[in-house]
Amino acid sequence: MLSLPILLRSDAMNMYVGIDVGKAMLDVAWYPTQRHERFDNDARGHKALLKALSGQAIAHIAIEATGGYERTVLEALARAGYAVTRLASHRSRAYAIGMGKIAKNDAIDAHVLARMAATITPQPYVPPSPERGELADLVRCRQQLVSQRDDNRRRLAQARLPKVRQALQAMIDAADQQIAAIGAALDAAMRAVDPNSRLQSVPGIGPVTAATLMAYLPELGHLDRKKIAALVGVAPYVDQSGRREGPRRVRGGRWIVRRALYMAAWAAVRSKGSALRARYEALRARGKLPKVALVACMRSMITAINAMVRDQAEWVH
Repeated sequence: MLSLPILLRSDAMNMYVGIDVGKAMLDVAWYPTQRHERFDNDARGHKALLKALSGQAIAHIAIEATGGYERTVLEALARAGYAVTRLASHRSRAYAIGMGKIAKNDAIDAHVLARMAATITPQPYVPPSPERGELADLVRCRQQLVSQRDDNRRRLAQARLPKVRQALQAMIDAADQQIAAIGAALDAAMRAVDPNSRLQSVPGIGPVTAATLMAYLPELGHLDRKKIAALVGVAPYVDQSGRREGPRRVRGGRWIVRRALYMAAWAAVRSKGSALRARYEALRARGKLPKVALVACMRSMITAINAMVRDQAEWVH
């Protein structure tokens, strides 16, 4: 019986690539080989990376989310036509521990990501349109300004020296002005993304929450209710083993969307006559804790908004 040849060229087989991202460098690994290379995390390095990937059958690329340092190379890979999935760092670390890899460095992390690329279901990154990307930058900048302003307000409450209080107050006033300017820019940016958006017709949703949903949840209206709830991070996950039935808990999701939705749901719950207020009160009457009841309202809100956007309908809840 003839045996098949076992010597295959590495560029003739499906390759899976893992990229560990740092501020200055990219560690890149190819699976099933042991190949590992480093590239600068800048335009020249990205060009060199694309050249290194060309001519190979790259089936999937897994890249670790690293505080935004991955954004440029992620978009370069996606625009070049590669199926690239962005993964939260805790997922790759859990995978490494599951493989028995306790040691950790950039090269090891890249090889772990390459193995993950070969085993997980791809969730290819789709680069946002220029308009949506601009809106996301504005939302992110506003969130950072608000966070800095609130930090300075807490510092001001504890400051005693007049010069310190004056300096802190000046920074708070400047942040207020910048937040107002960003807010004005948000309106124009939202109209550029979707001039017919009905999001602000939903009770509890103001311009900031609407902008956050438009910028950071482009899947809205394109997924079913369970998937959209999981994507936001308000889907309850079962915790059962043998006879033990633990409480279901929400986890994961896009924190910036979940936080905006949290405030929107609170506003709707406090609004007289709203359907969410009635749902919240009914859940509390059944003995649900306040936060559990609110998360249920958040889930109801996002699934209803998802249906509204999908059907291009008016808000009727």
